[in-house]
Amino acid sequence: MKQNKQVKNIHIRSKELADQQRELQNEKKSLIQLQEFDYSAKPYVDFEYIKLKQIKSIKLSDSGSRGVLFIDSENGAIVLKLSGQVSVELYLNKLAQALDIKTTQMKCLKWLDLEMQELRNDILFAASSDEVLSHRLKQKLKAAYFEMVEYVPGLQLYYFQGERAKIIFNQERLFSLGKIIGFDIFIHNGDRFPLPIWRSVGNAYNVILKVIDEKQEDMFNFNNTNLNFECFYSIDPQTILKQHDSSIQDKILNAYIEKVQKFLQDLCDDIKTNELNCLETFEDFIFEQIQYKLSKEELLIVKKGILYQIQKIVQFGIENIIKIQQELLLPDFQDWMDSYNSCLNQIHIEFHQKLITVFTDIINTNSEIFQTL
Repeated sequence: MKQNKQVKNIHIRSKELADQQRELQNEKKSLIQLQEFDYSAKPYVDFEYIKLKQIKSIKLSDSGSRGVLFIDSENGAIVLKLSGQVSVELYLNKLAQALDIKTTQMKCLKWLDLEMQELRNDILFAASSDEVLSHRLKQKLKAAYFEMVEYVPGLQLYYFQGERAKIIFNQERLFSLGKIIGFDIFIHNGDRFPLPIWRSVGNAYNVILKVIDEKQEDMFNFNNTNLNFECFYSIDPQTILKQHDSSIQDKILNAYIEKVQKFLQDLCDDIKTNELNCLETFEDFIFEQIQYKLSKEELLIVKKGILYQIQKIVQFGIENIIKIQQELLLPDFQDWMDSYNSCLNQIHIEFHQKLITVFTDIINTNSEIFQTL
């Protein structure tokens, strides 16, 4: 009887300790209920040192290889991407910026950075009022690197149907779409716009038209044509990485290079005669997305944007491309299990070099066109 009483007392004491521990944990929980993410949120701009004050919304998306977080705070919205190839994506971002492709700011936070540790703690604290989200984030944020990406308040192509379609395709935006396509050809990224050189059907989510100082409900209202549109942003590019057994890959890439050469020459011939349309797959893609048929004049601007971009790539040169890659390498002590540098070293520089040679031949063969760009 006495023993049973002792056992009972132990259980009571254990329950008291558990209750005290739970109360202590609750004290450390955020008292602020998270809001729905506002897609018109103003972007966080200070990428020098990322510190989010008063996080008010966290949206977890399962897109990407490991998930994406959209986070809004008192000092702006930002995107945290959990990627297994953060160094490659950072390289593509720096390359795009160097080649004057409109894209987002990006920064890699490393496992040993205080900046990353503080950010993880701030996110988990903000999410602590939501048990389900908190549990998921505790698992997701066990990563060696955070890929921090500028949030762009904007819309995918799908939202530009009807009257909106007639106003977004001005000369500057059409030319910028051509530049993005030229960049994609160079990095072998078929995951945006379809072309004859790829089997891809395209991915409209990887281009965004930025909208400035508008409300979310106005952005998503198809009938509202009075939005303050800015420019197209290229996001989430992909590229070819070197494989250990290169024999099969070399054949595939050589076939791709031949397709690129033919496509670019067809493009030049198209501009000269204005009779062919080697951008038919791109034209069909735009129509499928927004029910708007690009005119010959509009397609001509896109074509010139493509050629302008390959000329810019040639002028930039392979030496500067290699320099971008080399400057992103981490010291060994910062590279978690060699996961960062090993990916970066898989950038296919030789493939880039071959394409630059093809671009140079196209420019020399069609010099009269390139002199007018």
